[in-house]
Amino acid sequence: MSNHTASSAELTEVYQRLAAHYTALAEKESARGAAGYARLNKERVQCLRLLEVCLASRLWQEVNDLAEAINTYLDQQGYWAENMAVVEMNLNAARQQGARRNESMCLNNLGYICGRRGEHEKALMWYEQSLEIDRELEDRQGEGLTLNNIAEIYQQQGNHKLALKYYEQDLTICRKGGDRKGEGIVLNNIGRLYYEQGDYETALTYYNLDITLQESDKAGAGTSLNNIGEIFRTLNNYTKALEYHKRALATRKEVGDKIGEAESCWNIGLTYYDIDDIAKAEEYISKAVHIEEAVDHPDLKDDRKALEEVRAERQESSL
Repeated sequence: MSNHTASSAELTEVYQRLAAHYTALAEKESARGAAGYARLNKERVQCLRLLEVCLASRLWQEVNDLAEAINTYLDQQGYWAENMAVVEMNLNAARQQGARRNESMCLNNLGYICGRRGEHEKALMWYEQSLEIDRELEDRQGEGLTLNNIAEIYQQQGNHKLALKYYEQDLTICRKGGDRKGEGIVLNNIGRLYYEQGDYETALTYYNLDITLQESDKAGAGTSLNNIGEIFRTLNNYTKALEYHKRALATRKEVGDKIGEAESCWNIGLTYYDIDDIAKAEEYISKAVHIEEAVDHPDLKDDRKALEEVRAERQESSL
């Protein structure tokens, strides 16, 4: 009996050491962006297996630490199914610990993943559960994040009035708390809302690059640059549109944002199509589809069809 107990304790220690090693590795490599993600791709399967083992061994803190460390990497690389499994394991561990704040964060992450996959109703379900805990704990920062995420879902559904209501609640929280990065994110989202309604002047006002174009928030900078590029394209200023979309593409590549990279390639391709440069349009739309294939993007089917149409048009024009 004593030998079995000792063996079990030794095994637990091994798991703890492995979890600490992979947590540190994931944090280090994620901070490097695209280059680090390439390194983590080689360790992804091992990390997922280790999480399962730690959960089965009731090593709740190890599950939490490793899950948080690889979350951004899995999201940026488009490994949504795996990220969903990781967050669900983290949620299980948080509930076992009675860690309500971490539980809320996990629910929020599940909502975010569903939103990225276009599963809007599921996303809202997770976000509402997260918001309830945020308010119970009087966690204003967490509440603001969840309000912003709920607003984004309503915006994607075309419910601009409800989206603006939630954005404004979040903006108030960010400003009261002095959260400049959060404020920049909300301002950009409100700008996007006005853009979708055709109010381009107001949209540009909200795309406040002074807040989002910072070394600490290059992902936010990529979003801002992309949004401004879209406005200039809509206004038929294609030179400016290409300038901003290409800056967005470079920024998103730097941080390893595969989904954003695909979006920027797509927008550059459409802009070239607008100016009848079909060869360049095909080049960038093809790049977008290639990235989407790697991450199982929800728009892949439609975008493949669009690429086929552009290729057919180019071949026809060359005859």
